[in-house]
Amino acid sequence: MDSIGQGSYGIVKLAYNEEDETHYAMKILSKKKLMKKAGIFGRIAPSRGKAAPANPLDRIYREIAILKKLDHPNVVKLVEVLDDPEEDHLYLVFELLERGEVLRVPTDTPLSEAQARQYFRDVVMGIEYLHYQRIIHRDIKPANLLLGEDGRVQIADLGVCNEFHGQDAFLSSTAGTPAFTAPEALNSRQFSGKACDLWSMGVTLFSLVFGDVPFLDDNVLTLYHKIKTETVRFPDRPAISEPLKDLISRLLLKDPAARITLPEVKEHPWVTADGAEPLPSEEENCVLIELSEEDLEGVVTSIPKLDTLILIKTMLKNHSFQNPFSARGPRAPGAAAEHRGPGQGLGQGRESRLGRFQLSGRSNSAPGSYGWAKERQVSVDYPSGPVLAAVREAVREVSAAEPSTASIPEGEPGREEAHAGEPPASGASEGASQGAN
Repeated sequence: MDSIGQGSYGIVKLAYNEEDETHYAMKILSKKKLMKKAGIFGRIAPSRGKAAPANPLDRIYREIAILKKLDHPNVVKLVEVLDDPEEDHLYLVFELLERGEVLRVPTDTPLSEAQARQYFRDVVMGIEYLHYQRIIHRDIKPANLLLGEDGRVQIADLGVCNEFHGQDAFLSSTAGTPAFTAPEALNSRQFSGKACDLWSMGVTLFSLVFGDVPFLDDNVLTLYHKIKTETVRFPDRPAISEPLKDLISRLLLKDPAARITLPEVKEHPWVTADGAEPLPSEEENCVLIELSEEDLEGVVTSIPKLDTLILIKTMLKNHSFQNPFSARGPRAPGAAAEHRGPGQGLGQGRESRLGRFQLSGRSNSAPGSYGWAKERQVSVDYPSGPVLAAVREAVREVSAAEPSTASIPEGEPGREEAHAGEPPASGASEGASQGAN
């Protein structure tokens, strides 16, 4: 299958559903990594004479069930979840936003203040909806703000296991991208999840209008020190309005108790154009999601041996029982079309689509926040060339459980339920088409 992105919790591939002729983004996650992130370690010991212990994945499935029910114009839609009970993989199928991220940072051509304001208003509405559902995003940044065909921003890369109860989430672990991390996450054992999202929104807004982050250093530990101690400084160029400076300054206050809140952001003069363009109220913007037993029972579609199923369908389509993937060697650049037989590709339009995704170097609909360590230099990888490390996702660990292209063969012919391709990001499989229906 065609990979178009990868994070610390899974790889994302491009999926195609023949029944509705639609492309989707499929993220392949490791269930072991998800359980570890949720605080579930190892196997649960059997209890003698007592009821069987709950499935350790139940908590994860509950929160995936919430993500499936999210329905908002500024939040990327999770379409289906496929589970291979025999393997470590969990497949999340998202709608695909082909226009990609709103801005690639760093850049010498940032957005105009008017364009940044339009996009930021969409972000405010999407974050209000997530917080209303008791979900903390924890990794807000331009790369996770994607453009739909209508020009509206949708928030992507929703993590699992970020649900909270009560008025706010009091977090004790860091997650996300270092340059967008709030100072209290580096200082405190417990901190407000909502306030952390507001800080990340401030860094994001700064990035949209200046093309770079406000606190920057190649060394991550030095970057942490700057985030904790330095005040935000505004470049002379491009010039921005005083109301925008005021909003960014209040979003980037070091003290989370003094930081501007989301309801205050919605009423800020820069956001509302001095009251001329008010945002919808919380009641108009949000409807609380309720989970039923049916929702929990149907949260995933079980497809045993998904990779084997894809292989068999490929053999049948080729009228051959030789492994169609075993003979494939490394491809020379630009030779992708030559290696496809008749009916195996999605056409030249699809190749150009994959090329656009390769340029972005990441998933266009990938859930999952990224853990990173405070005590040592963080290792980062970014597939599209040397970009400042602090602006990229930091990876806490490298695990053998990470799904690879061996688990779902790359390059399967394009007329199955899920088509194949090349780069790293949202992929598909036969199961994708079934789940996306």
